[in-house]
Amino acid sequence: MKKEESRNFIKKIESLVKPQDVTAISFLSGFSKSLPNKTQHKFMLSGKKKVPYMGFIVDPYSLFLAFKITNTSVAQEMLPEGYEIVEVSFFKNGAKFPMAIASVFTARTSGFIGMRAEFYVIARNKETGLLSWIICDYETNTNSYDPKNGFCGYTCDPAVFTTSPFGELLVDIKNSSNNKEFIASVDLEKGNSRELDESLWIEGNLIVDYGGEIKSEFSEPFSLIFDTEMVKEAVNIPLEHILIKKNSYLNDIIDPKKPLNAVIFPYSQHFVIKQDLQKYAIKNEKDLDFQINSFLSATGFKPMSGDDIKKPIFGMFLIFYLILIGVIIFLVILLLL
Repeated sequence: MKKEESRNFIKKIESLVKPQDVTAISFLSGFSKSLPNKTQHKFMLSGKKKVPYMGFIVDPYSLFLAFKITNTSVAQEMLPEGYEIVEVSFFKNGAKFPMAIASVFTARTSGFIGMRAEFYVIARNKETGLLSWIICDYETNTNSYDPKNGFCGYTCDPAVFTTSPFGELLVDIKNSSNNKEFIASVDLEKGNSRELDESLWIEGNLIVDYGGEIKSEFSEPFSLIFDTEMVKEAVNIPLEHILIKKNSYLNDIIDPKKPLNAVIFPYSQHFVIKQDLQKYAIKNEKDLDFQINSFLSATGFKPMSGDDIKKPIFGMFLIFYLILIGVIIFLVILLLL
């Protein structure tokens, strides 16, 4: 993507993230937790048809740590059906190994704004032959949705992801409900730019799915639409300049304190998700370019709004209210007979 086209792509994605609507969605999504998961899933499917695009912006200094999977049989069980563990490279021409990845970042999206820590197993999709990032666990300090838990979020406190005046990246995350923690620090001044493996970073983002702690029958893979230039290279952090004090995630399949590779992205990364996209519609860079051009030329589509959640929630409460009134009237009639 050329510079001017990239600027237009970025601006259009930024226009999809409106704090006023995100605040409303964050507040109202809490009411949706009371709905059965099947109802929540149908509600999400309905919303995807009405709102074709969701903006997803990862702010600067996102951190990615690659770990070698030491127990591939357990890792395989964590995958949804149709995937298999494979050896992959983190960097271009780098060593290949079965890989799990921990990532921590702050994001601004059409549906939430906040910190996320995500833990992936890298696998190959058997149907397409493409690499895929399988989200197996995550923490967040804001609202969220996943196929297993439905509307959820606010899982960790503290939820520290920040830089210091000493050139450090500081991460301190704890989920008190399950005693999981991830505490690390990175020296940001010691890294150098290095090219990334295209199969992992480009192809792998064309199919993202759910497994592990959030594997579900409602899980559906989705594709990220993005400028490939932003994942061509990143800042490689030498391992001696990373300190992981605690890591309770994926420790059944990795040595949790010994990553083999680490990078940060010192710039924002802009993604868009086409919510009504057919499964496996993007299989290569040609398909990706087509979706980018379709997004850039699209006009008049409905953006995500707080009203998208407000109306069905208010409708649900109205139905409950009418049922309650009906029950009260019925009981009063019984007492009077």
